[in-house]
Amino acid sequence: MPTSPATFESLRGRFPWRPLRGCPGRYVLPGGPSTSSPGDLFGELAFAEMHSARAADPVIVATVPGGGIISYAKSDGTFIHTLGDSEGFRRKLTALGLTAD
Repeated sequence: MPTSPATFESLRGRFPWRPLRGCPGRYVLPGGPSTSSPGDLFGELAFAEMHSARAADPVIVATVPGGGIISYAKSDGTFIHTLGDSEGFRRKLTALGLTAD
């Protein structure tokens, strides 16, 4: 049976996201850096790797209806995964000097 396309709400309900303090509309997967890549966790999404002078690590981004995923690829092979609603996602991309389609 095919799955429905991922949305902000479906992703928010699929994992135990924790709100990021001081960042309305943004969430992080708890537990610190993950050995699971964005593709491992959110395989159905179209990811783009981006680089920002404002981020120490490569940024892996996927847009979904209602927001998007921003994952940071750490040099040790782990990832920090964040989820943002439309405003939180856009605000963070702007802060990083990035855009997503």
